[in-house]
Amino acid sequence: MNKVRKIIKVLARKAQGLNRKAKLEEMKRSLMALNLVVCRQRRDNGWSSISFEDIDAVDLIFKRASVRR
Repeated sequence: MNKVRKIIKVLARKAQGLNRKAKLEEMKRSLMALNLVVCRQRRDNGWSSISFEDIDAVDLIFKRASVRR
């Protein structure tokens, strides 16, 4: 759960200055890019510092946030 918080913190920092809906969309777009980086690292090196479970947990949090309001 600690890695999930760090990922969300970094994504939120990159999406500063936007309204809530635009910020959420930008964070989803950044998460997709992060997922591609993890896939490439796994393909080339066989390991990555971020797990797919962490990315799935962040995506679930974003889905909940988009539905709530």
